[in-house]
This record gives sequence, C-alpha cells and structure tokens, in this order.
Amino acid sequence: MTAVNLNEEITFSFIVPVYNEQDVLEDFYRRLATVVDRLGETYEIVFVDDGSQDRSGDILRQLARTDSHVKVVELSRNFGHQLAVTAGYDFAAGQAVISLDADCQHPPEIIPQLVNRWRDGYEVVYTVRKTTAGVPLLRRRIGRLAYLAIRLISGVDLTDQADFRLLDQKAVRALRTTREQARFVRGLVRWIGFRHTAVEYEAPSRAAGQSKYTLRQLAGMAGAGVFNFSLRPLRLAAVLGGVMLTGAVVYGVVAIVLWPLGLCPGAWANVTAVVAGLFGLQFVILGILGEYVGRIFEEAKGRPLYIVRQTMGFGKTQRDTQGHRATDESHQRGPKVFA
Repeated sequence: MTAVNLNEEITFSFIVPVYNEQDVLEDFYRRLATVVDRLGETYEIVFVDDGSQDRSGDILRQLARTDSHVKVVELSRNFGHQLAVTAGYDFAAGQAVISLDADCQHPPEIIPQLVNRWRDGYEVVYTVRKTTAGVPLLRRRIGRLAYLAIRLISGVDLTDQADFRLLDQKAVRALRTTREQARFVRGLVRWIGFRHTAVEYEAPSRAAGQSKYTLRQLAGMAGAGVFNFSLRPLRLAAVLGGVMLTGAVVYGVVAIVLWPLGLCPGAWANVTAVVAGLFGLQFVILGILGEYVGRIFEEAKGRPLYIVRQTMGFGKTQRDTQGHRATDESHQRGPKVFA
C-alpha cells in the first residue's frame, strides 16, 4: 500500500458501516482493497464503527495503523445503519463516494461498473438487487411489502434498491444538508435529484453471521419512507372520514325508507354500527396524526444525529472538527469528537 498525502485530493471515498462484523471484516477489507487498487486513483476507506460489541473495533484500529488509506469513525454507541451511513457521508472527502456494507452482500467486484457510469456523467449510481442468496422467503416477502407500502403511499419507488451506491461530490454536499432524525437515506438520495442510473447485481449470502437488520428496523425504514416523504396518509384519513360520513348518510336514508315497511334494523344495531365505525375512524386518524406529531417532536429537540467517540487516520486538523451539521462551506469533516 502506498502512503496517502493528506493534502492530496482524494478521488474515491469508500464508506463502510460496521456493526459486529469481526468474522468478515478482514476478508472484506482484502477484497475491497484489491478492487480499488486496480482503479489507479487516490482513495480512502472510511469505516464507521456503529457501537460494535465484538472485536470489530480492534480490527479496524489495526487496519488504520497498517494502511494509511483506512480511516475509522467510532460512534459512541449503536445509532443504527442509516445514521452510520450518514456519518460516513459527513466524513468522506472524495470526488465520488461509494457506500457499501461489510457483510460482503455488496460485492466490491462490481465497483468498477459504478465508477464507469459515474465517468459517463451520472451523479448518482445506485444498485438494484436481482436476487439475494440466503435470505428466507418470509423476510423477502416482508421487505417487498414494505417497499410496496412506500411506493403506494409516498409515490417513491425504491424496490430492491440497496445502500450500495456511488454519489458524486455534488450529490454528497446536497445530501449533507438533509438532517432529519428519522433517516431513510435511499429516499433522501432520490429526493435530492441529480442524474441517476442503476446497476443490477446478484447479492451473495452473508460471508458469516446473521443479518443485523431486524424486522423492527425494516418497519422503521418503511415508516420513514411513508411519513418523511408524503402527506398522503393525512389526506387518506380525510378521504376515509368523508367515505364514513357518506356511508352514514346513505345508511340513514335507507333506514328511513325501510322503517314504514318494518324492515329497518333495530335501534341498538344502528347505534352499535355507527359508534363502532366512528370510534374506529377516530383512532385511525389519531394514529396518523400521532406519527407526524411524534416526528415533529423528535426534530424539535435538535439533537445531533450521532456522536463520535473517536476517529483514526484523519490527521489532527481533520480530527478536531466542530459542529454536527455539515455545510458546503465547511473545510473540516464530521461532528465534534468526544475523546
């Protein structure tokens, strides 16, 4: 490995969120380094340790000591995959930034395809999974249902897209301006625009261990995709209320017409139906309102998206950074480090 000049402009930044991946980290690093060395450009690999509780942190620190391309951002606790990816974008300095996971389900070998599309002039090159080996059928179905809900309600089609993508530096700067707490990076990447294209790939099974992306996190991602990018649920609640009101009016008219004929349902049946319908409608509307109010509450607290415990490999001038909100004018990377 050649030494990195801190003042030299970096062409490619590779950001890798890590959470308890001790069994695959060294193999992943070797595969990634082999691929990026062949690109023949300056690069950095920014590993974001998302509060790992195994030996992942020790392995990353050793890699940073032996390879000057490797830089480590260690978060103070586990903040979740989407925030770890966000931290990577905040610290990356390359003209193009490529994000991928350390579990080897994002094969580094297709990185040259992403780079070629970037050199063709595309500013966002995202990947689409054709197949994913080793994922249970039920998990795949739940994932597709989550993406279907996002597409139908918010109008954003992200089916089978992965957090394996290349962003031009311009797109990264735009992404850094979005600081909402409930992060859904795939949706934000689509929202910022720019020229984009897709590269398909087949995801292999995990090299070791089990997926860290739980069903709860998947549900959270679906919620962020729905409520962060659309007002349709609120409008749907209004439509539902209108339908319920229309149904009640029609029911009343029909009951009045049938009453002289003795065919009208009993009073208790009428009252029960109306009360049950109205209470159900109210709870649906309150639940939708609660989602939006809860998100407003989280944003109003103004907390940083994540907290960095320490960094390695960035150099002193890059380590002593300030503020958690990255701006286009900032010449330093990342938030304040708590050492």
